[in-house]
Amino acid sequence: MELPHRGGDGTIDPHVVFRVIQGYKYFGSYGITNIVGGAEGKSCVLQNLVRGPEGAGDYSFADLTELKTYAADQKVAPAKAFDTLDQAAKYVNEGSEFANVQRMLMSLEIKN
Repeated sequence: MELPHRGGDGTIDPHVVFRVIQGYKYFGSYGITNIVGGAEGKSCVLQNLVRGPEGAGDYSFADLTELKTYAADQKVAPAKAFDTLDQAAKYVNEGSEFANVQRMLMSLEIKN
């Protein structure tokens, strides 16, 4: 994916992700990011942002800019909630919703 971005510590090349974080359930969110998900697979918050070029600011193409865990009585939408990691994997690998979102995100063009 070719997007203008700023590199450096804690960044990767921009790409489409579906990230999952564990709370009382597994919560998932999709977007384009160039920010590493956390040290050794652990994080309190996962950011779906692309660090823009110097002086341009950051931008987001995602259902949430930050994915975090939720309390049982909190509204979780638009985050996805799953009972197991297997359910989250099936959402990504077998369902049509994420496939459609991924195609849409991959079709974006950023022009100067």
